[in-house]
Amino acid sequence: MASLARLASFALTVGVGTIVGLISIPVITGVAGAQLWAVQAMAQSVAIMFGILVAFGWGTTGPSMVASADEALRPQLFLDSLVSRGYLFLIAAPAMAAVMIVLQPQHVLLVVLASIAYLVPFLGGNWYFIGEAKPKRLFIFDALPQLTGTLIGLAVLALTRDIVWLVATQLLFNMLALTLTCRVIIQSSETHVVPNFSSRQAFARLAHQRHGVVTAATGSLYVNLPLVAINLFLPAQLGIYLMADRIFRYGVLALSPLLQFIQGWIPEGGSENLRHRLVRSAQIAPMFGFIGGMGIFLLGPVASEILSNGLVIFPGTLSGAVGLMFFAVAVSQILGLACLVSVGQGKILVQSTVLGAVCGAPAIILAALFTDITGVAWAVAVSEILVAAYQGRALRRYFAKDQASRT
Repeated sequence: MASLARLASFALTVGVGTIVGLISIPVITGVAGAQLWAVQAMAQSVAIMFGILVAFGWGTTGPSMVASADEALRPQLFLDSLVSRGYLFLIAAPAMAAVMIVLQPQHVLLVVLASIAYLVPFLGGNWYFIGEAKPKRLFIFDALPQLTGTLIGLAVLALTRDIVWLVATQLLFNMLALTLTCRVIIQSSETHVVPNFSSRQAFARLAHQRHGVVTAATGSLYVNLPLVAINLFLPAQLGIYLMADRIFRYGVLALSPLLQFIQGWIPEGGSENLRHRLVRSAQIAPMFGFIGGMGIFLLGPVASEILSNGLVIFPGTLSGAVGLMFFAVAVSQILGLACLVSVGQGKILVQSTVLGAVCGAPAIILAALFTDITGVAWAVAVSEILVAAYQGRALRRYFAKDQASRT
C-alpha cells in the first residue's frame, strides 16, 4: 500500500502539470496566436537542451545518488550541486539567449526572458525529492509554485494580450519554487550545511557527473535537433512538428511517475531484492511503452486539432512515428535511468546515447533536407530504438554475469 500511495503521489504531480500544460496551449494560441505560441514552445524545447548543461547529470543520476546516500548527508549533497549548477547557469542562460535571438530575431525580449525563465527549474531539486521518495515535497515545493505561475500567467496574458507578461510571470514563480525548494531541503538537515562557493571545487565536482551529463546531453541532442533542423530547412512546418513534439513530451511526462517510483524502489530494496526488482522493472517497460505509443498514434491528430483550436493539424503518418518514438523512449528510460544506473552501469548509458546521436543526428539533418517533418520524426524514432536495444542487450549481459557469479 505504501508503494502504491507513493506512486499515486508522483502521478498527482504529473497529472496536474499535464492538465495545466494542456490548458495553456489553446489559451495561448487563442490569445497570442499560433506563431507566438510556436516561439514560446520552441524556447521551452531549446531550454531543455541548455538545461542539460545546468543540471549537469544530477537530473539523470541524482535520484539514485540520493536514495543510496546516508540521510544526514543528503542536504549537503544538494547544496554542493546547487553551487556547481549555479555557475553553469551563469554560462548557459546568456548562451541560450544568444541562440534564441539568432533563431527568432524579431522577438528579442520574449526569447531573452524565456531563456532565463525556462532554465531556472534546472537549478531546482526535483531529482532530490524523487531520490528521497517524498513526492509530497516534490509537488508542494517544486511543482505547485511553477504550475501556479503558469495559471496566473495565462490570466495575465488574457488581460494584457502580450505573451511577454506570461513568460515574466512564469519566471517569477519559477524563482519562488527554487527558493522554497532550497529552504525546505536545507532546513530539514540535522547537521550544519555549509555552502562552498569556490569555483574551483564547484567545477571539480562536475567530473563525478560525467556519465550523467554525457547521457543527458547526447540524448537531448537527437531529440531536440529536429526543431533546429526544421526551423532552418522546413520553417513552414515548424508549428506542426512543435505540436507533435509537445504531445510526445506530455506522453513522456505521463510516464515519469512510474520512472520516479522505480528509481527509488530498486535501490531501497537492498542487495537481496535487487535482481528481482530489476527483472520486474525491465518486464513492465515495453508494456507501458506500447500503451503510450498506441495512445499517441491513435489520439495524436485529434489532440492536436483540439489543443490548437483547429489551427495545427498533423497527419496520422506523423503520429505513428511519434508513437514509436515514445515506445522506444519509455523502454530506454526505465532500462537506463532506473535499472542500469542502479547497478553502477552508467557507462552503458553514455555508450547507448552516443550510439543514438551518431546514428540519429545525420539522419535527422538528411531527412530535413530531402523529405518532410514525417521523415524527421521517423529518423528520431529509429535512433531511439537503437538506444533501447543497446541498453536491453547490456542489461541481459549483466543478468547473465550475475547469474554466473552465483553458481
